[in-house]
Amino acid sequence: LNSVHCLSCWGFLIGVAMDDSQSSAAHVVLLGDSTIDNVCWTGHPLEVAAQLQEKLQEAKITNYAADGFTSTDLLQGAVPVISWSKRREVGDPFPDSGLDRNFAPLDALEGLEKPSHAVLSIGGNDVREILGNLGKLPEIIARFQANYTEILGRLLKSVPNCILMLQYRPSFYMDGGGYGVYQAIGSLPGPGSAVQKLNQLMETIYAPVLSEARKHKLVIADLPRTFDIFDDELYCCQIEPSAKGGALIATLLGHVVKHHDFSGPSKLLFIRDGEIVEEVNDGRPWSIPYDPNDEKSKESRLAGQGIDTEKYKQLCAMGFEPTRSLQSLQACNNDLEDAISQLTTPAEQS
Repeated sequence: LNSVHCLSCWGFLIGVAMDDSQSSAAHVVLLGDSTIDNVCWTGHPLEVAAQLQEKLQEAKITNYAADGFTSTDLLQGAVPVISWSKRREVGDPFPDSGLDRNFAPLDALEGLEKPSHAVLSIGGNDVREILGNLGKLPEIIARFQANYTEILGRLLKSVPNCILMLQYRPSFYMDGGGYGVYQAIGSLPGPGSAVQKLNQLMETIYAPVLSEARKHKLVIADLPRTFDIFDDELYCCQIEPSAKGGALIATLLGHVVKHHDFSGPSKLLFIRDGEIVEEVNDGRPWSIPYDPNDEKSKESRLAGQGIDTEKYKQLCAMGFEPTRSLQSLQACNNDLEDAISQLTTPAEQS
């Protein structure tokens, strides 16, 4: 049976006693890519690390995630080019790593004094890098799974409580103006829509991860079943978590640190309809729900607001921020050219 705890998606717990003693002495180390290190996309203090710190105010948060890192980068070290300057600017710099700035997160973790928790979220960039050549996909999957096993082995030697975060699926409507994830995945042979093929790919990639989690009794933050791919407000540039998406992540991780029994069996936790759901990771096949009516439901909601859904998709595909696209279409009575003009006019001139 599922164990459900009610809360708002912005993290205010309702009817659940918060055990601050579990988080007051916690030292949480974040490891991964821009699913955690998203400050370049949201600004400070809306990034995941800052939102998690707000939820775990007595805890220490050490951010060793690096925007753009692959599983190989995390394992062997690399230069965190994307967020290096921004992280320094907001007071969350990477550790000093010498003149070459090569940052090896696992080495840095092993040099810390007794961290209590580690969050691991990695893998999306492994696939992103080959979207234009998916013939390499079997090789990339095999490398990722081998890297993940090695990363996890090192984590388990250094940190008593490990949280594995399965990465969310990208925004559906931002495909044209983003990385074209669904267009690329949809080109893979076999039946099914692009969404179905992506679901099946993630289920295949993560099967060994769930097996390792069962073996070591690890908790899993299940973002594929938390993020709604048709809710564009959860994303920036298709694959990055927005402030709203980051709030979901921080809510889930904060709940795990405060309330999860790490001595118990492996569990999957996700947010559904504003509630945290817990499922025992007991070996039953893990799958991402698919309903072909979900896209139609989103379009119906937009149509109910007087929005031309095809023009909204066009604006998202061009890379415009979803909320501003909706506002512009409403203000311009669905005139696409006027909406584009409004969206591209600097604020001080509009």
